[in-house]
Amino acid sequence: MSPTPTASTLILISAGVLVAGLCLPARRLLPRLASTDTSPWSSTLSYVATAYGIVVGFSIIFLFGEFSAARQAVGDEATSVGTAFEEARLFPGDSDHIQHALICYARAVPEFDWPALSDRSAAPEVDQAYRDIFLALGEAEQPAQSTFQPATATNILVQVGNISTAREARLVAAGIQIPTLLWVLLLGGGLLVVALIFVVTVAAHPVTQAVLVGLSAMFTVVMILIVAALGAPFAAGTGRVAPKLIEETTASMEQSEPELASQPCDHDDGE
Repeated sequence: MSPTPTASTLILISAGVLVAGLCLPARRLLPRLASTDTSPWSSTLSYVATAYGIVVGFSIIFLFGEFSAARQAVGDEATSVGTAFEEARLFPGDSDHIQHALICYARAVPEFDWPALSDRSAAPEVDQAYRDIFLALGEAEQPAQSTFQPATATNILVQVGNISTAREARLVAAGIQIPTLLWVLLLGGGLLVVALIFVVTVAAHPVTQAVLVGLSAMFTVVMILIVAALGAPFAAGTGRVAPKLIEETTASMEQSEPELASQPCDHDDGE
């Protein structure tokens, strides 16, 4: 679970201040470092920092791709729900049943699926709401004769299928976890890089060294926090994937059909 923005800021500041504050005591405990040839340490730092940057960069690129896919899936899901809602009007005798099922699904997604996604799982209430859409379609009669009759049923089924596909993309993105070995590499590698920077800057003035090492620690922590944030796209906090588009679609459907919106859904309390 990734930290909230406030917690991330506190972690970042604390890391910088702590590391900078430890530089002076470390210099006193290791007086021989002042006469140490830092050339071999510089070469080691160059290799470790390059390798560490590649690992962090690859992690961010991969996780950002999944994060973007999750955000796109929310938009696709909202669009498909809204489109299916409008196409249901072509089933005059059954439009109310279909549209009500779509409203219930759209309500269930932010209410039940988002908390479940934070725990990397799916909400059974949303599963049932999606099945109710298919049941409503299964009970619908053939739409009236019109120019669009041959494609009407196919089109709405395609939109309902797109809803399932988009939701599956959300679930896949929510289920991705950063391996323990990668966390060990990110944390351990970051500590090693900061320690090597401390050694190669030992010839600098104590205050200068403390500032340089502290800033390096903060930069390293920033990269780790980015990986943690991208690894939890549905966690609470600013900048995460939110159900805003689905909520806007729900509001639009409820405004369009207030009588249907007033009817309870199976997942409502007390049902």
